[in-house]
Amino acid sequence: MVETGRLSIKGLNVYYGKNQVLKNINLNIPANSLTVVIGPSGCGKTTLLKSFNRLLDEVEEARVEGQILLDNQDICQQEIDVTQIRKKMGLLSQRPQVLPMSIYDNIAFGPKLHQSLKKAKLNQLVEKYLGQAGLWDEVKDRLNEPASQLSIGQQQRLCLARGLAVEPEIILCDEPTSALDPQSSRKVEAQLQNLKINYTIVVVTHILRQARRLADYAAFLYMGELIEFGPASEVLTAPQDARTRAYITGEIS
Repeated sequence: MVETGRLSIKGLNVYYGKNQVLKNINLNIPANSLTVVIGPSGCGKTTLLKSFNRLLDEVEEARVEGQILLDNQDICQQEIDVTQIRKKMGLLSQRPQVLPMSIYDNIAFGPKLHQSLKKAKLNQLVEKYLGQAGLWDEVKDRLNEPASQLSIGQQQRLCLARGLAVEPEIILCDEPTSALDPQSSRKVEAQLQNLKINYTIVVVTHILRQARRLADYAAFLYMGELIEFGPASEVLTAPQDARTRAYITGEIS
């Protein structure tokens, strides 16, 4: 029986033109847990995240070698349906990107695209996913208002709800709170903690305090290499590699 939502990366190399950005990455990301990816700016964190759902296909000079296995299927193969891969792996970006429509239609858009649903069922789904993103009570009386009228923190949670509405297995987050105030950041963090029971979550963050709050597992990247991976309680408090220790203590940044 295949455990859904499990990512295995084998011998992953990524190049932008002649520049090698990721170097022989081997990593197994456990299902139904929250893994953080940490490391200095420019070490390849976002590139790693974008490789997971084939967003590097849209970068003209990008070249990917190796395997990325989702539920034991290599998603790097050219014949793979990229739309289905991205349905299984939603990406929450640094800045929220709401659709130019109502709050309701932002959530209903994905389900309507993939299924033929009656209005009553759509209403249930909108409430369900706004609830999972911790937003329902704040917007239930203004569902027909433009999503752009929400605060930036609410917009980020709306984007989270929109991603959940297409029923992914994995949630990818690229510094999801970097544009938010502390209160909004904590709300997003709280929802991610709640969601990991049912989803595999990978979060890129440059905030070590956030990594310690959120992570079940931690991966440290440095100069394109995976230096250390393991339970967050070990990697973030008693790392084995001197480079990880130097990053954790602020000697390198």
